[in-house]
Amino acid sequence: MSNPNPPSPLPLAEALAALAESALAAPAPAADFLDLVGPDARRFLNGYVTCDTKSLPAGRLTRGFLTALKGQVLADFDLLAFDDRLRLRLPEGASESIAAHLGKYLLADRVELVPQPGLERWTLRGPAAPALVAGAGWPPPAPGEHGSAPVEAATLRLARMERGGPPRFELWGEAAALAAGLERLRAGAPESWRVGSAEALEVARIEAGELAFGVDFGIDAFPQESGDDGAISFTKGCYLGQEVVARIHYRGGVQRIGRGLRFESGPPPVGTALLHDGREAGRLTSRALSPRCGPIGLALLHRRIGEPPVEIGVEGGGRATVVALPFA
Repeated sequence: MSNPNPPSPLPLAEALAALAESALAAPAPAADFLDLVGPDARRFLNGYVTCDTKSLPAGRLTRGFLTALKGQVLADFDLLAFDDRLRLRLPEGASESIAAHLGKYLLADRVELVPQPGLERWTLRGPAAPALVAGAGWPPPAPGEHGSAPVEAATLRLARMERGGPPRFELWGEAAALAAGLERLRAGAPESWRVGSAEALEVARIEAGELAFGVDFGIDAFPQESGDDGAISFTKGCYLGQEVVARIHYRGGVQRIGRGLRFESGPPPVGTALLHDGREAGRLTSRALSPRCGPIGLALLHRRIGEPPVEIGVEGGGRATVVALPFA
């Protein structure tokens, strides 16, 4: 992406403090984007995802999962609804396989699957983020909504994500327009403009207990194992894999649960086995040395370990305390 000439990223502790106390801008993790264009897009997609897209009005956004026939996650997504299309933010590298998956079910549906390879995104988070957006001359969207953010001869999409914690916005657009948008944000409030790194966003994600697709759970997982229950509708009706997802919900839940881990010393490598009563209960999936919380991590752990706090063993020696999420 072309350089918007921000200051160098803040050191980690300062970046996390800015996120909690003022605002922080940073490049969001790389992603793919796929548009479903046509009058049947909402109805068609509704049959293959966990969230309700059939009645989603233009200007709204939602989160969801694409699921396989047996209920496992194929990908997570954020979705922006427009008058004539739906735009999916997918995991990096997933647009081709997801387009092929959905394309198998296109019959007489008036829908076209259109990849958007030129799009990138930045995130802007923190209590002062709405004021920064307004200072750039853009009306801040309400949570769960998106709007236009004009810059020069182009227009960015400005979305306010529905997540816990401080206000969270994302800017989606092509590289040159995105660079111009970031410069407009900086110029509107230079004294408040703070830039962080991917490392700062990763530590913040782990502290917040947000499990990431492709990192903490994958295509062998069920949607409920992600901990993102808000991305699953149990009233929308049928979709591919719905019977299994609903059965899990109404008959006792999943066997693995996302948990936080506090380590006695530096966090072990990702993939390290976590032991309970001498048996493997899961493996470490994310790790961080947090200025606020110390050495921490995330894992999908078997329910047999019981409710936190509970102490477990670490492969190779050492102990960890299992805690509820988010980290306090």
